[in-house]
Amino acid sequence: MYENLISKAELWAYRISSFQESGLSRKEWCRQNEIPLAAFGYWNRKLQTESSMIGSSSEPVFARLPSEQELCSGERTGKAPVTICLSEDIRIEIGPDCPDRLVTALLRALKDRA
Repeated sequence: MYENLISKAELWAYRISSFQESGLSRKEWCRQNEIPLAAFGYWNRKLQTESSMIGSSSEPVFARLPSEQELCSGERTGKAPVTICLSEDIRIEIGPDCPDRLVTALLRALKDRA
């Protein structure tokens, strides 16, 4: 096949992209393409880890956090949303009117994912 012409990582990136565009379940896509489910899972995790390591080497972004006094008084410090970039494809934007409990739940979910 064409596997010798490109690296394994490039081949798997292509396969994973094809899976994502297919709309099929992971199990069904692997069955149709005669790819072991375990191999797909391994490469999916490996490429996601490499992608996040590359993304983490970018320049830091700083955001002003409200002071304790501002939090207690309920003051809002600006109207600009906060954007969290997890990867090139995943961006979370939190507006100034977002409920605190939602932000807390989001941060817990992200922590559990790591």
